[in-house]
Amino acid sequence: MKHTTFTPMLLALALCLCLQQAHAAGQIDFIEGNVSVTTAAGQLRVPGRGETLDAGDAIVTGRDGEIHVRMDDNALIALRANTFLRIEAYRAEGGADDNAVFRLLRGSFRSVTGWIGKNNPKNYAVRTTTATIGIRGTDHEVLVVGEGEDAGTYDKVNTGETEMDTPVGKVSVLPGQAAFASRTAALPPRVLPAVPALFVATKNEAIIESSKKLLEETRDERLEQKQKDNVRKGTDSNGKPRIGEPEDARKALAAFEDILRAFEAGNVSLIRQKLDPSMIGYQQLLDNITQENNECKQMRVTLLNTQVQAGPNLAVLQTGWEKRCLLLPSFTPRLTTGRSTVLLHLGPNGWTFAAITGGSMLERSGPVVPGAPAGGPAARTLATLAVANIGASYAAAGGGVAPPAPLPFSITVTDPDRVGAASVTVTITTSAPFANDSMVLTLPAVTPGSSQFRVTTVSFSKAAAGCTSTNVPTNPASLEICPGGTATVSFTDTTTPSGAPQVVTQTVAVP
Repeated sequence: MKHTTFTPMLLALALCLCLQQAHAAGQIDFIEGNVSVTTAAGQLRVPGRGETLDAGDAIVTGRDGEIHVRMDDNALIALRANTFLRIEAYRAEGGADDNAVFRLLRGSFRSVTGWIGKNNPKNYAVRTTTATIGIRGTDHEVLVVGEGEDAGTYDKVNTGETEMDTPVGKVSVLPGQAAFASRTAALPPRVLPAVPALFVATKNEAIIESSKKLLEETRDERLEQKQKDNVRKGTDSNGKPRIGEPEDARKALAAFEDILRAFEAGNVSLIRQKLDPSMIGYQQLLDNITQENNECKQMRVTLLNTQVQAGPNLAVLQTGWEKRCLLLPSFTPRLTTGRSTVLLHLGPNGWTFAAITGGSMLERSGPVVPGAPAGGPAARTLATLAVANIGASYAAAGGGVAPPAPLPFSITVTDPDRVGAASVTVTITTSAPFANDSMVLTLPAVTPGSSQFRVTTVSFSKAAAGCTSTNVPTNPASLEICPGGTATVSFTDTTTPSGAPQVVTQTVAVP
């Protein structure tokens, strides 16, 4: 899981990135051909559908390039081929200071304005080298020709109204009209007698129309939700910044608990729906969740001392946890504990799981087979003990004083918490009738790195005093017994689910 979890530093970085994305200018809905984006910091990238664009980004399309961007105020910009457009300023928080400023250096683009154009038209502008274009709730297209007798800025209005402004004059442009501002600074802008053939629709115009209809239908609803979010991000009754309403925290916590219930049930399909695909280690996390559910059955995860800080778009959850399960193949009870920090996003499909610190409840709990390295933080499993004999008459062997030969008697301790240890020790005691002897035995690991430790023979002898009430053990190299007695094997496990040492015992009859 090293590559599927976040250190606290990485989690903080992810949180910062989420905050940046929450204030992004728009999201790419459609992209085709050669398109690139350069950030305000000068970083160049080839964008993809679903990615966000920020204020300061410059978009460049090649001769076969086209890109449609759904802006945060439910506006739409669609860049044609051979276009260079920079998003100079953009803010869409639902307030009076919302603004949208674009600079078109070459080429053309279509702009369908959102709530900024409807409610704050003076805060919208398209700037070129020869003119500034303002709007009044508009679907319009701007074109810049850089050379030749047609050089200058053109603006065509589909719906609404625009105003083309230059240092020497301005004109209003109505639906079905086009205006022109020449590169010659002395000439004022003018409305053309007809829309010039320079405006050419692309093969994807139907996609723009469909997007326009949807954005216009949902514009007011989206603005209302944005304004509600702003109220929740405002100040409380004491004037202190408010992170979010309690309802945000409850919904985020409930979403994460849904993920945990799916994790317990091994429902990887549901977990996949709840994960942010852009998270670091997305596939590795899914693979490890699958392995954990194959190895650990009847799983239950309990959250402890959970704290949630949530806003309208993201939540940070800090929690302690306990995970209990039965570890295959022996169905050994296992408890793992830890503390984790979780980051969640709120998107179109609800709260999604975006990041988690290392040592999480989603990591593997333990070894698949004896000898495999133990996984998971603070692993504590109660050891198991197996004792068996072959039914031979051990009491008839030996004379009590001379050490007898070792006889078949198997003792096996299984303790995943002792993986890698060379040996463990057990105490074996014989009792009733009369012979009461004890000995500490060392059980070596079955194989190097194993979680199993075993001996297959134990030295027994008959009590020297003839199994009477006055018998006293006399041979320290063997265990003295009498016919009909028992042998009790004890192992002290110091790493238990409760955290306190626990003695595991098993008693067998010794004939």
